[in-house]
Amino acid sequence: MIDAYTGASVRAAEQPLLDAGYGDILMRRAALGLSRVCETHLRRANRKGLLSGTTAVILVGSGNNGGDGLWAGSFLRRAGVMVTAILTGSKAHPQGLKALRALGGSVVRLEGQDAASNPDADPHESIAGFHTVDRGQALSKMTSAHLVLDAMLGTGASGGLRGEAAALVENFNTFQRTSPTGPRIVACDVVSGVDADTGESPEPVLEAHATVTFGAAKVAHVVAPGEQASGQLTVIPIGIEDRLQNPSVFRLEAKDILKAWPRPKPTDTKYTRGVLGVVAGTPSYPGAATMSTNAAVNSGAGMIRFLGDATTRGMVLAQSPEVVCSDDQPWDVHVQAWLAGPGVADDESQSARVQAVIEAQEPAVLDAGALTPAAQAVVDGRLGAHKILTPHAGELEQVFEWLKGFGITDDAPDRVRIEAAPVYWAREAARLTGATVLLKGATTIIASPGSEEERIGQVCLSVGQASPWLATAGSGDTLAGILGTVVAHVAEHPDALRSLGEWARGDSRWAAAAALGAGVHALASRVDGEGPVPPTVLAANVRTVLRKTRQ
Repeated sequence: MIDAYTGASVRAAEQPLLDAGYGDILMRRAALGLSRVCETHLRRANRKGLLSGTTAVILVGSGNNGGDGLWAGSFLRRAGVMVTAILTGSKAHPQGLKALRALGGSVVRLEGQDAASNPDADPHESIAGFHTVDRGQALSKMTSAHLVLDAMLGTGASGGLRGEAAALVENFNTFQRTSPTGPRIVACDVVSGVDADTGESPEPVLEAHATVTFGAAKVAHVVAPGEQASGQLTVIPIGIEDRLQNPSVFRLEAKDILKAWPRPKPTDTKYTRGVLGVVAGTPSYPGAATMSTNAAVNSGAGMIRFLGDATTRGMVLAQSPEVVCSDDQPWDVHVQAWLAGPGVADDESQSARVQAVIEAQEPAVLDAGALTPAAQAVVDGRLGAHKILTPHAGELEQVFEWLKGFGITDDAPDRVRIEAAPVYWAREAARLTGATVLLKGATTIIASPGSEEERIGQVCLSVGQASPWLATAGSGDTLAGILGTVVAHVAEHPDALRSLGEWARGDSRWAAAAALGAGVHALASRVDGEGPVPPTVLAANVRTVLRKTRQ
């Protein structure tokens, strides 16, 4: 599991060491680790696997992020790399500058930046004294290099790149889109311009092949769109790790998912493993019912009770004869948890069943056609953490429109705003509805509403590793079936997910269950490598994933 922190949390962990005079030591540790990752990429860029003869360009900002880059440049220069630092700010870290220049590194200043002297620097190292290059010259240096190290903006920056630095990145991105080959891009700590605390990525950003961060992962590394801009993440320990407190986001990795997924014990029965009730599909959309129930079967549900019309029941039984089908109402059957909403539209009978599920005491996965009535139900009171909403950004936009219409919030973000800051809006939706929210996207975000009674704040998780081929009709129905299976088990066994941590108990266990379901869904999408994963194949892949030995 990766614990991800806000920039403020990391700075708070660093501060006692900085106050004690260890700032230079921390920076050198960070820079040494950064240079080692850069060396790996440079060796790959050289056909002979050597560092000698390779070139690196460092984009250097005014703050400590730029200092990390300059020190890393000095280590690269010592290893035989030809290094050019392009200063993009009005000042630069004096000791880093001195170290790079002492080893023969080249330093130039990007035209258009105010050349203020750094009051801490030696007069001979004034920024104003460096040779100036225009944007075209800087671009030429970048495009001809083997590696570009982005060290312009760090965790304390906000608002994105500006001025000539922004224009330079825009020009470089244009080159990257039209060139079959180009330099490797490594980001120092965070991709410049990406908000470390939210993952927001105001254009332009220099999308990295790899990001090297220090002490701990930042929120931006594990949530969209920052994760997609960061590339492969490496965390370099620098001595603050034991001082870090209160992760903002938990990232579940494959080993966490496989270890925590509920598995039957010898004494279990179909009832103790979890009975899942499903309200899905209509005569117009029967496929949603077959896909969601098939996914639940393949996920290992102890028993599945499907409620629906005769035609849809026949299709479900033809696909999965182990499903118990009827035209009962939710209050007529006994289950541990519900799944409601996939494929439910323009059908009075199924819509009534969905409403009954929303009002029922049992935990429920509320998907697709259940989202609007769930949002409408908030006017009568919070839904509860045991109700799990599973929107994509467009559906969450509609949820917020209903909440605004009822006066529950003054802000109703559109899809673009939600996709720009998904972790914020998932948390806000959970807070306002009182439900657990699973926001589907390039990175799936799960937010709990928190619990005043249990004195537990909001828990937020992220799940990655999903193939982009999942962006297809029916994949959400399959996810819903997987989610329903694990939620039914957790309903029967409240402490089933405690191996993930104390945070995965109580009301937060529903967020943990949702994250496990999303994780299995993601892993199943890559079982056969990269390529199309139709939902019918995806459901079968779940068995392959769950048969793997716990790691």
